Amino acid sequence: MKNFLRPVLCRAAAVISAVLFLAVHLTAQTPSVAPAKPRLPLLGVPSNIPVPDPTTPAASAFHDQRYGVSFKVPAGWTLTRHDAEVSTFAFDVRTAPMSGIMRGVATIAFNPHPTSTFSGALFYFSVTPRTTEALCRTQASAQAPRSVTTAQIAGTPFTHGYDEHGTICTEARDEIYTAYRNSSCYRFDLVINTFCGGDVSGVRDITPAELNAVRHRLESILSTVTFDTK
Repeated sequence: MKNFLRPVLCRAAAVISAVLFLAVHLTAQTPSVAPAKPRLPLLGVPSNIPVPDPTTPAASAFHDQRYGVSFKVPAGWTLTRHDAEVSTFAFDVRTAPMSGIMRGVATIAFNPHPTSTFSGALFYFSVTPRTTEALCRTQASAQAPRSVTTAQIAGTPFTHGYDEHGTICTEARDEIYTAYRNSSCYRFDLVINTFCGGDVSGVRDITPAELNAVRHRLESILSTVTFDTK
């Protein structure tokens, strides 16, 4: 009887040994599962949280006594009457003649869309003295295929056109408004500057909705323009 059980026990022991070996081998080959890492926000993905407008610089008012023009500048914008302090008039306003004189500029002092390619917005007021009405209208000539339109600002008819430029992408867009008054050309330029994103810098391109939001900020300044009655 003992001789009969010995082969059976040997085979059972062999099977158990093989099972144990296989279990140890599979455990060694199975990679350990690391704990899940928290998901971080991707660079350039717009946030659903709006960027609040700053309260400084404080809101201010512009008045040009010589040419009788006033407008209001909201908080968060810098106002100056001198070129090259916060702007380069000849670069931003390319279609203005050499005789054009910058009288004031409001510049946004913060970035409302920090994850985008937005780089700046400027509101220019300039005057070209001793010119003609035809030349004044020419300053606002729009690029094809867009046609020149007219707009009413403080009861004064303005010619409205635009200019834009850039190499890889549109880096600047200038909405131009001109009006002929007192033998001079009164001009307002609403400039939005961006830089090329995507494959060039890896930053998210500014969206059409964001561009419109910046344009509305500039138009809100334009809507406050008034002219002295004298």
